[in-house]
Amino acid sequence: MSELPVPPRNHAAECAVLGGILRDPESLHDVLAAVRPEAFYLDAHRRILTAIVGLVDRGIPVDLVTLFEELKRRGHVEDVGGSAYLVGLWETAPTAANVVYHAKLVHEAFQLRGLIHAANEILRDAYNPTGPAAELLAIAEQKLFVLNADVTADAEPRPVGTVAQECLDAIDERIASGSSLAGLSVGYPDLDHVTGGLRGGDLLVLGARPSLGKTALSLNIAERVAAAGNPVLFFSLEMRAREITDRLLSMRSGVPMSKMARAKDLGKGDLDALFRAGTGSNSALGSLPLYIEDTPNVTAARISTVARRACRKYGIKLIVVDYLGLIRPEDARANRSQQIGDIALRMKNLARSLDVPVILLSQLNRDLEHAKRRPQLSDLRESGDIEAHADLVFLLHREPDLPASDPVWPVDVVVAKQRNGPIGDVRLSYRRPVLRFENATF
Repeated sequence: MSELPVPPRNHAAECAVLGGILRDPESLHDVLAAVRPEAFYLDAHRRILTAIVGLVDRGIPVDLVTLFEELKRRGHVEDVGGSAYLVGLWETAPTAANVVYHAKLVHEAFQLRGLIHAANEILRDAYNPTGPAAELLAIAEQKLFVLNADVTADAEPRPVGTVAQECLDAIDERIASGSSLAGLSVGYPDLDHVTGGLRGGDLLVLGARPSLGKTALSLNIAERVAAAGNPVLFFSLEMRAREITDRLLSMRSGVPMSKMARAKDLGKGDLDALFRAGTGSNSALGSLPLYIEDTPNVTAARISTVARRACRKYGIKLIVVDYLGLIRPEDARANRSQQIGDIALRMKNLARSLDVPVILLSQLNRDLEHAKRRPQLSDLRESGDIEAHADLVFLLHREPDLPASDPVWPVDVVVAKQRNGPIGDVRLSYRRPVLRFENATF
């Protein structure tokens, strides 16, 4: 029977790091910027470094005596080999000058062990699949992405002066371009005025009760952003790509969805309008950089994988996800509130990692239908963490006393939360037969 290979480790580097810290305790902070205690292969070394960190946190000087006492207090003296092992680390340390380089070697071995662990999990999932192959591939890619992103050595604080210069440069660019917005225009001047545009890294949660137009508004924003030359990725977890495109054609052509559903009712004028809207000009729907992904029942990991590929391939500037409640949770054992909170956090992390705004659609609580009041943040369905992770929250509201049969509804976009600006209301006109939101005319 063949022996299992020994996982990657660098015993000499681990000893050099610990001995270097004992010789020069001031080097600890540089070491911790490059490697964490859990990255050490030997349990004894993890305990020693954790004890050193504990001393520093309590303001106690680090030397052989204080370290021995700290380990004794924790009950770990025998676990690390006693005082003789500590003295040996100090005596055999080559030099404290190279301690950061040695720490990077320790971290590299840690990453290799992480790669082996991820590969074993991927193999296990492939041999015992719990979902379709595409989903397993997305999970595998996410594991490797997280592993690749876990490089603490490059995590350096940035001087505020450097960041301030970047802010001033961005202002100069906006002035030179004639734009007053700090972010991406959503195509509605009144909304842009309140928000200043959508910034890279923003998570915007768009909430509404069913049939009030949250998908329609998100499509209108996606279409307007794409028409301005900015590539958009639209995740539709509820409707197929053709259903989404039917709605876009209705919006652009002015031909009602009810007519499109009954082809025999379409006249020549309707057909001409649909052709012009679809492919008949350089500004038609077919020329827009708008990409639709309609795979249902996907996880946040799958969404992240597709989004990263699309960003690399198409230079995506806006991501829309319709909608939160249909994203399959990663942890089936967690309660629903925890699942929704985890998904919202993953969408926020996706926005930050890609430096692209993400619009995440969400349902509002059902009791709002009977309360006949304006929506508020607490109405976001199933988890308060949605609000916590969002940078902006838009809630759609229509006065309940207005006739439901009216073809045009006044709809208020309630800006209920905005990290970088004011809250307030923006009124839009919703032309329901063609699913088009326009700047308010009343």
